[in-house]
Amino acid sequence: MLVIDDAKAHQNGNLWIDPLLITSAVDQALAKQGLRRDCSVLLRSGAIRSLHDLVVAYGLGANAISPYLMFATVASEETITPIINLFKALNKGLEKVISTIGIHELRGYSRLFSSIGLHDEIADVLNIVNFFGSDSLQYDCEALKQDAIARAEDYADENAKLRKTFHLFPRIWKAIGEVAQTGAYDNYREKLNELETETPTTIRHLLDIKKAEKQVPVEKVDISVGEHSLPFVIASMSFGSQNEVAFRAYAEAAERLNMVSLNGEGGEIKDMLGKYPRTRGQQIASGRFGVNAELLNSSNLLEIKIGQGAKPGEGGHLPGSKVTAKIAEARNATIGSDLISPSNNHDIYSIEDLAQMIVELKTANDKAKVAVKVPVVPNIGTIAVGIAKAGADIITLSGFDGGTGAARVHALQHVGLPVEIGVKAAHNALLEAGLRNKVEIWADGGIKSALDVLKVMLLGANRIGFGTLSMIAIGCTTCRGCHLDTCHVGIATQIESVAQAKEHGLRRFVPRQFDAAVQGLVNLFTAFGNELKALTASLGFTRLQDIVGRSDLLEQTRGLRQMDLSNLLEVLEVEQLAQKEAAASAEEPSLLVAAGAEYLDYYVEDLHRSREFTTVTAEQRVLGSRVSCHRVRGRLDGSYKKLPDVTLRYKNGSIPGNGLGAYNTYGIHIHVDGGGQDGVGKTAFGGGIFIFKAKGKDGKFYNGSVGKGFGYGAQKGLLIAQGNADARAGIRLSGADMIIGGQVATPIPEKERGNIGARANIKGFAFEYMTNGRGLVLGDPGPWICAGMTGGVVYLRHQPEMGLTKAALERRIAKGAQVRLEPLNERGKTDVQELLSKYIELLKEHGHHEEAQSLQPLLEKPEDHFFQVIPLKEQADPSISTE
Repeated sequence: MLVIDDAKAHQNGNLWIDPLLITSAVDQALAKQGLRRDCSVLLRSGAIRSLHDLVVAYGLGANAISPYLMFATVASEETITPIINLFKALNKGLEKVISTIGIHELRGYSRLFSSIGLHDEIADVLNIVNFFGSDSLQYDCEALKQDAIARAEDYADENAKLRKTFHLFPRIWKAIGEVAQTGAYDNYREKLNELETETPTTIRHLLDIKKAEKQVPVEKVDISVGEHSLPFVIASMSFGSQNEVAFRAYAEAAERLNMVSLNGEGGEIKDMLGKYPRTRGQQIASGRFGVNAELLNSSNLLEIKIGQGAKPGEGGHLPGSKVTAKIAEARNATIGSDLISPSNNHDIYSIEDLAQMIVELKTANDKAKVAVKVPVVPNIGTIAVGIAKAGADIITLSGFDGGTGAARVHALQHVGLPVEIGVKAAHNALLEAGLRNKVEIWADGGIKSALDVLKVMLLGANRIGFGTLSMIAIGCTTCRGCHLDTCHVGIATQIESVAQAKEHGLRRFVPRQFDAAVQGLVNLFTAFGNELKALTASLGFTRLQDIVGRSDLLEQTRGLRQMDLSNLLEVLEVEQLAQKEAAASAEEPSLLVAAGAEYLDYYVEDLHRSREFTTVTAEQRVLGSRVSCHRVRGRLDGSYKKLPDVTLRYKNGSIPGNGLGAYNTYGIHIHVDGGGQDGVGKTAFGGGIFIFKAKGKDGKFYNGSVGKGFGYGAQKGLLIAQGNADARAGIRLSGADMIIGGQVATPIPEKERGNIGARANIKGFAFEYMTNGRGLVLGDPGPWICAGMTGGVVYLRHQPEMGLTKAALERRIAKGAQVRLEPLNERGKTDVQELLSKYIELLKEHGHHEEAQSLQPLLEKPEDHFFQVIPLKEQADPSISTE
């Protein structure tokens, strides 16, 4: 073992050097000599002071770390509890970081990070991606030496004090509020220019625009894009993270201004469905809260959120204290239960999966434009090209500098890259691929002024998103406590009155007023629009969209020895094709149906009648979705429930392709004799989908199984698979009933030695993040079930004669799942009898009389044959939430 120790630094002539540099140098030297696997590296350093320091040190080659000063800081002579707590917190933080990236073991974490503006000498030692570095920057090894000398002097000086951290928002939020109140931009411009010039905090602060010698009149400038008057977007914020008044104000203000506002992942308030079809966008994210046929047809702009800049790789977490009756209704959840979104979309693991998702959405709403939101990360250019090829109309790039006060501090400060890097990389990559004219680029992440807007558009964006500024416009004071449900201005809380606030212990509470909130937003974005027109005029152009990507109109005037921005400002020598302006509603109406489904679901007049098909194969994707959404479209008041029922039957060994019955709704019943593939019944909102086995030539029944993500986010209706289910059946189940009928065929050994999923009837992760509804499993539920479950109930078969004992079932519950396995209560007995009776009835309808007969005895005393899994109903501490 090699020990790297800095305990003697700053004294006796020993200068300090950054332990990260030393760790990286040692790691690479050992690797170059073929000795790295022969020893471990222990880093003992007082400079390791945060989770970020730890993670970077591990990534650069440390096998173990002793942050001795960190532990000494919390140490107490009376108790070791603080040290134990710190140790646990650091371990938890490490788990969070590696899980965010999708790594199961710490040793798998290597140089999965990048730097900005390092001197080439330093970047070479670290051996990481380095943006805007060069060999002429000031912070080289000699500068490190001078810094070490200064540190030694501070170490010897008892009066030395820590320098204060510069924060921009506390200095400007009042000025932003003045713009929202008065609509006057001049004072804000002056204050911001002064701060950004003296203390630049972003890449764009080092840039100025090149004003033209001959400017054009402001009144001749057109800053519109598509069918919208302003190139601004009120970024996605959900009902739940936002109070109802604020949530409604964003949508209303955007409508009045004729710009876009996006709903976050939290469903829509019922009376808002379809109210703003031209200016309102709906988000589909990992939790699928409130996503259904009604939501998808309430707007012609749909956004798939892969991730966001504030917390890449993480899902949302709305604490139960915020889940009021209204929130629960919008999200189809249980009042008072924590609502957790998965860290990623579990039906999107590749560009091909994304293409499938886009096809599903455009089948569900054939008038919709689809946006895909991704955080800015290394290689974002290649990712953007993949998104465009997958069929997206809009690519939203979310920079690390944005985000609510609800994201973890570590994620806010250290995860993701600046929006400038992402926009330029995506714009260039799309140009090179010949795809730039097919998509719009939207960008967000810490945008604070009209000048910021122009700079990012000159780098390649068509529209710019605002989240935090939109909140400030209606009264946010940027106290960064959005997750605590104690917002004293009534924005990031579900507290609605002074009386409620007092019950929560708030000393001061000023609820928002709808009209004032809307007017504040109108004033702010009108002022920004006028300033943007003036800036465009100063460049000598009359149409803003004509200069998208014209980075040659920018120049670096500051920080010339801190960063080399020449690559950022270079314009590609590729013909600048006219940029597409993807309107929120279809400019060119076209019928988009699933690949291969032109025949089965093509004709609109067929969509409202029952039909029957035989031997349907997998190229027929997303069947039934168009039926569902044409049924709902134009009937968002619920009147579609009065239409005659529609039954779709796929017989004789049919195996329809991915997305069968996606976004199914009330009154539609899909019967399959054969099998189903991935995504069957996702976000179903009623009706039924029944996958049964088909009779083979030998007279026996086969298949009846479904692929991954069966019933993902399903809110209403009944979903049945007679056979087995692939991974993540019932993930985010949100009110629907689900029955998995596959049964144990080979006895389960008392001592299992792995491969549980391979032999199980569900292949793993069943009922993850479940918030409502009922599940009934007649066989082996598989490993890692019920992780993140906060509502609903799952009934598991108890079949000790086949090894499916209580102990075996407990082994299948995910580590850390806040649930308990217990005997059926009275409600459980009733539920099992109801669900099992329905299943037996449908088995008979599909000709499976023998299996129906074998299950009949289970109805007599269900408490002898089933256990129930229910959440502990412990609400999480709001301080860990991220919504």
